[in-house]
Amino acid sequence: MVLRSKGWLWTATISILHALAQALHGQSVASSPTPVPSRTAVQPASEPEEWNVEGPTLEQQQTPVNQEPETGVAPFEQEPGWSGGLANPGNGPEFEIPPDQLPVDPRSFGLKYTIGPVDIRPTMSFSTTYSDNILASTTNRREDFIYTIAPGATFALGDYIQKQYNYFTLQYVPTLNLYNHFSTLNSLDQHLRIDGQWGMERLKLSAYFGYDKAFGGNRDIGGLVNSEYYTMGAAAKYLLNEQMTFEALGDQTFADYGSSGIGSREFVNHEYLNYAFTPKLTGSVGAAFGILQPYVGGTQTYEQGLFRLQFVSTDKISFMGNFGFEVRQFPSGAGTRFTPVFNLTGNYLLFPGTTLTLTGGRNVTYSASVTGSNYTATNVVAGITQHVIGNLSVGFDVGFENDSYFSVSGAQSGAVNREDNYITLSPSLTYRLNDWASVSVSYLYRDNQSNAPARSFYNNQVSVAVHIGF
Repeated sequence: MVLRSKGWLWTATISILHALAQALHGQSVASSPTPVPSRTAVQPASEPEEWNVEGPTLEQQQTPVNQEPETGVAPFEQEPGWSGGLANPGNGPEFEIPPDQLPVDPRSFGLKYTIGPVDIRPTMSFSTTYSDNILASTTNRREDFIYTIAPGATFALGDYIQKQYNYFTLQYVPTLNLYNHFSTLNSLDQHLRIDGQWGMERLKLSAYFGYDKAFGGNRDIGGLVNSEYYTMGAAAKYLLNEQMTFEALGDQTFADYGSSGIGSREFVNHEYLNYAFTPKLTGSVGAAFGILQPYVGGTQTYEQGLFRLQFVSTDKISFMGNFGFEVRQFPSGAGTRFTPVFNLTGNYLLFPGTTLTLTGGRNVTYSASVTGSNYTATNVVAGITQHVIGNLSVGFDVGFENDSYFSVSGAQSGAVNREDNYITLSPSLTYRLNDWASVSVSYLYRDNQSNAPARSFYNNQVSVAVHIGF
């Protein structure tokens, strides 16, 4: 009996070890019922998305997190300007925790396929939208149903979730827009994004490249416009000591609007000196230098003085903002212009199930519709998301943007100092089927009031959308 008991124990031990080895080795296809972490949490300051000196337009801020910039349905707006640890992780106390108490690997969230070290995250979005003014026109109002299909995938390896160490990602999402009646407006949009990061003991290097092609509304130019954007940049972050880091960043954007508007290229370089007051609170002081070259009109240069504050609390509140000033020089003796600028993002968990969000920005850029004109864009968007029951939640966003135009040099004859006041209202209802699929119903009201009458319009949209994937 003793020998038989020992044999049984030995066999059971081998079986358990074999099962653990298989579990740790991972599966080729993973889908976890674990809830997806909050998508409103502010990411670490070193992410490439935070290289922008200036904030996005109001319509860009309201682009859903899981979708690429909308086209045809919700206009792809012209960019109004430029809108953690360093060492690789090693063995530590966390490896002494019993296996059943280890935190879940974030890479297990969502739908994915794994081939060696590479994760493949497929996505698929479907939507049907009714719009009563597809051309965003004052007098030529046309209504239609727009059907959107957007299959895509992200190829990633390394620490691409937390983005603290080494990682590489490649995302590609084509979007097919089909109009029910006005089929001549059908379009195939493109979105490509490549990101990479290499972290050493004290130095972290990052780079990115992006390409976006879209056919959609543009409030500056007016109507539906073919837009192409090439963006690229690189950054270096050096750890001076336990509390201080230095960042050097550079970005370049090429914008083209075909025969509809004036394209441009823009380069901006800025540096930050960061000081971590606490693990959650970091303050920064920085400066920027930029060159803007419209394809028609003279070259503009500008300098910025910036102060940045980032506070991240996973329990309650997250906030990050740039505040400062810009001095811009214009060609042909047009002088200089001083403008306060800012860019902020904040999230506040009012109480369990209720989240408040606030985003805003102010920046200066050229007008793609009028030669020799610039405009200052100031916007703010406030939103609330309320959990109702189970996986059902409701949301409401309200936004406002003021675009104030001014002449700089070589302005077209008869050009006016145009001013637009643009508001949006958008309630929504979302049901999350699981951690990789959701269904939403939303309404969007847009109203642009301009002293250039041809640029005024209002629009109502109702959408039903399904999103599948990471």
